[in-house]
Amino acid sequence: MAALLASAYDPVIDQALVPPAGVSIGAGVQRLHDDFGLFVRVASPRFLEDHFAVALAGGIGWYPDLRALPASTADQDFSAWSTYAHARFTGEVSASIVPVGGRLYGRLGPSFLWLSPRLSTTRLSFGVYGAVGAELFTGDANRTYPFSFFLELGATAHTASADVANRTGPIETVDPTVDRPIATGFALAGGVRFYLWR
Repeated sequence: MAALLASAYDPVIDQALVPPAGVSIGAGVQRLHDDFGLFVRVASPRFLEDHFAVALAGGIGWYPDLRALPASTADQDFSAWSTYAHARFTGEVSASIVPVGGRLYGRLGPSFLWLSPRLSTTRLSFGVYGAVGAELFTGDANRTYPFSFFLELGATAHTASADVANRTGPIETVDPTVDRPIATGFALAGGVRFYLWR
């Protein structure tokens, strides 16, 4: 079936079905292990025959305090989530799936967290983000529209832990045995992208 689809595609006749490769702007939701977040993303035009792009993404994340605080702390609001900012710069390698109006990709690059002193004794945390994903474009039988939905999964790791015991009173560090890593583990993200030109 795949061979039949590939043979039916003519790069001259079906050029309008090729996924857009210009500058893209996107937004989405993510889960960085236990942390929920929102982000926006801007990516360069694709080059190297539409197989490579670079992207800058940033947004906010929420760390679940229940996972960070020792059970012996009596004056904590365990329903609260601690907010932090994040950013990442990634390179993306991709391959188009023209007959179905889509693209498969892999991305990897450095990641950064800006943390509140009430969440961690580390203010700026360095890390890495890597993921593989799929992007599906809207369109019809004659052309691909410059709008897509994407879903990606991968892993992320950072150098910071939630090591502050009291989020409302005096800032004190917890015992190392209850430290919890921030934005480290399984990564899942999804959202939409809009391409400014083909």
